[in-house]
Amino acid sequence: MINPFFRTPGRRFITLAVLAAVVAFGWYAVQPVYPRCTIYSGVGSGAIMSAGISAEEMEAIARQAYEDALADGACGPSHARFRDWIG
Repeated sequence: MINPFFRTPGRRFITLAVLAAVVAFGWYAVQPVYPRCTIYSGVGSGAIMSAGISAEEMEAIARQAYEDALADGACGPSHARFRDWIG
């Protein structure tokens, strides 16, 4: 009789843990990243932060600044994180 691979609970646990780690790593690798831009990075500093606006409004301002910089050609488009790893 052939001994199945998943017969012992230890092998089952290790296999499921490795599978979960691979899935989590894959999810992390495909998340979008945004390039740093001089125009975009200046939005979160100083006067706008101290004006007492909500986090949602700050995020909307930052998103609009990034879109404007992208349209002007000052920034590149977002890309998957693994693109930075492979060059």
